[in-house]
Amino acid sequence: MGDRQDPPRAGATAVTRPLCCLALCLSLAACASEDAASSAREVGPREVGAPVVLMTDFGLRDDAVGLMRGVIAARAPSSQIHDLTHQVPRFDVRAGSRLLGESPGLYPPGSVFVIVVDPGVGTERRAIVARLNNGTMLVAPDNGVLSEALRRHGPAEVREVVNRSLLIPARSATFHGRDVFAPVGGALAGGGADFGDVGPVISDYVRLEPSVGRIEQDALVGEIEAVDLPFGNVWTNLPAQLLGQVGWAPGTILRVRIGDRSPLVIPLANTFGEVERGAPLVYPNSRGRVAFALNLGDFARKHEVEAGQSVRIERLGN
Repeated sequence: MGDRQDPPRAGATAVTRPLCCLALCLSLAACASEDAASSAREVGPREVGAPVVLMTDFGLRDDAVGLMRGVIAARAPSSQIHDLTHQVPRFDVRAGSRLLGESPGLYPPGSVFVIVVDPGVGTERRAIVARLNNGTMLVAPDNGVLSEALRRHGPAEVREVVNRSLLIPARSATFHGRDVFAPVGGALAGGGADFGDVGPVISDYVRLEPSVGRIEQDALVGEIEAVDLPFGNVWTNLPAQLLGQVGWAPGTILRVRIGDRSPLVIPLANTFGEVERGAPLVYPNSRGRVAFALNLGDFARKHEVEAGQSVRIERLGN
């Protein structure tokens, strides 16, 4: 037949054209999908900033926290900024250490914490950055405020901040939260600096010795660690596992002496609703400590309890 062929029928042409268009569209869509996937693979941690978590004793009445957030946002515009708390008791480094303790294990690995509880601001105390084993970094004054977090989560390395190019050029002697800690945290989160850029490795950073209650014969002996505001529950430094070690179970009636006050008779319970409204209870709190409360009431106010008071708990009848 040579090159002579029958001309295509009109119906065949009508079917072929849509099929060609469909094939072309699918091809273009596949290319676009590959390009998008390639772009997604190319996005690195520097293009999506690490989460930043703030903790201070500043409160929220003035602009201090807002200014810190602004400094961080300017250096890490794609980072999410979270507030752990700004109600650390003023100047209370040990309380700050306690409040920070478990948090690095609950935020995404690689987060950057900026902690400012800094009664020694403007003095010779150092600024430091600690990197944990999961890549999370903690930026703080070197005054022991990182002690509990480092004890729980373990530092891979601690460095002193000496790289002045990371700081606000005209620094105040009394607001290192804005001028030192926030810019360093922002640079680390946003990719303007790596951990190794901040300064030399140190090993002599300040560590606070833990204050932990204990068993003495058949009693638990410790101190009041904090009042859980606004509820007025009272937390001790007694690890909750001590309750089992001395053989006490929910329903055990206990004698509790706080400071030099008269003893209180209180049952051990798992949670508030296991006792009558307004009744007291001893219970293991959410932080793994022995605590006291009134069901739907304020134990601390009723019994005039403050942090630092001694506490002794024993089974009634001992």
